[in-house]
Amino acid sequence: MTSTPVNLLSLRSNQSADRPFPATLQQGQLAVSYGSSDPGLYFEDSAGNIRKVGPNHYGAAAPNTGAVGQTGNSTGETWVDSSTASYYMKVWDGSTWRKVGAGFADSANTANSATTAALSSASIISSGVAVTSNLPASSPQGTIMYQAAAPSGLYVYVGSAWVPV
Repeated sequence: MTSTPVNLLSLRSNQSADRPFPATLQQGQLAVSYGSSDPGLYFEDSAGNIRKVGPNHYGAAAPNTGAVGQTGNSTGETWVDSSTASYYMKVWDGSTWRKVGAGFADSANTANSATTAALSSASIISSGVAVTSNLPASSPQGTIMYQAAAPSGLYVYVGSAWVPV
């Protein structure tokens, strides 16, 4: 018996900000929007919500501002807001964009010029991101930390190394 290969294709669109409507997906089904200004991989969760899986959006306007498909954003979706001199990483909480570590970044004017004077090693700020003077040698995959000492910035642990975000 000869078998014929079958190509399985996810729902896909080359238009930016073309998010799928919940009615077009089944739970767990994938959809891809590969338009260059707002690409993403989407799926429907068990509650019927559309979730976006990366990448992090960067720009002065929030992601999906000029929606082609479904309007709105996915809970947990991230955005680096470059609309002001103090860039902020923001997370969609289901109703509004929340600044990540806003108290820390606001008091320092910008996260990259933050000082360590008031920080103890591995302090936890309201966003849940750990702040440390120096990153530990290793950490669980996907851990996000802010290193206050030079080179300061937000890092994620990938593979066996810390990678700047």
